[in-house]
Amino acid sequence: MPHSPTSHGRDLILPAAPSARFASVFAWYTRRLLRRSFAAVRATPACIDLLRAADAHPAPAIIAMNHTAWWDPIIALAIGRSHLPTRAVLGPMDRAQLDKFAFFRKVGVFGVDPDNPRSLDAMADYLSERFRADPRTTLWITPQGRFTDVRSPIVIRPGVSALAARTPDVRAIAIAVEYGFWFEQKPEVFLHAEPVEPRGPSTTDWHRALTDAMSRAAATLAAAVQSRDPDRFRSLLGERTGRVHPLYDLWLRIRGKSGSLRDARHAP
Repeated sequence: MPHSPTSHGRDLILPAAPSARFASVFAWYTRRLLRRSFAAVRATPACIDLLRAADAHPAPAIIAMNHTAWWDPIIALAIGRSHLPTRAVLGPMDRAQLDKFAFFRKVGVFGVDPDNPRSLDAMADYLSERFRADPRTTLWITPQGRFTDVRSPIVIRPGVSALAARTPDVRAIAIAVEYGFWFEQKPEVFLHAEPVEPRGPSTTDWHRALTDAMSRAAATLAAAVQSRDPDRFRSLLGERTGRVHPLYDLWLRIRGKSGSLRDARHAP
C-alpha cells in the first residue's frame, strides 16, 4: 500500500495549492503573453483530437512533453486551460525554483527535490494520493528532465513510467513542441501529439512506450514544421489569416502576388 506524503518523503514535496480564481487570471495573462511573444500557436489535428479525448477521460491522464525552452510550462498551462478545461492540473518543478516562484503553486505546480534519491517514491506517492482524491487530474511533465534540443534523441527519466505503471486506467499522451520562424517577424509555436500505448503494464513497458511516442511525435512534428504548410495545422492562437508581414505584403502586392502564407512559400 503506498505511503502518503505525510509519512514518507514529506520534506521532499512542496504541495500544490490550487486556486481557481488565480488560475483563471493567470490563464488570461498567459494568453496575453503568448499573443505578444509569438505570431501563432499551431497544433496538428491529431494533437487537438487527443487533447479532447483526454478531457473526456474519466480517470487520470499524463501528458509528457519534450523540453526545449523556458516557454514549455507556459504552453502547457495555456493549452491545458483551453483544451482540457474540465480537468484538474498538476505539474512538477524543482523545489528550489518553486520556492522562488511560489505563485506557480496556485496553478497546480508542486515542488520536488530532483537530486534526492528518495524523490521518485515521494513524488509517486504524492501523485497517487492526488489521483485518488480527484481521478480526473492531469499530470503535465517533461520527463527528459532538462532542456534538450529538438534534434536530440529522446531519453527520459524513469519517474513518469513508474507512476503510469501504478495508476489504474491512466491515459497518456506524448506532445512534441517546436519554436520556429515561418513568415512573420515573431516566432511561432508548433505542437503535435501521439498516443502512448504500452504493450504491458510494467514500468519497463511504459518506459518504452513513452520513449517511442515522444520520438514519433518529435519526428512527425519536425516534418510538418519543415513543410511550412499551414494546412497541416490548426491555429490555436494568434494567426491573422492571409497576413505575412506588412512590408512583405506590400512587396508582394507591388509584384502582383498574393500575400497569403501559401503563396509566400513559393514566391521567388
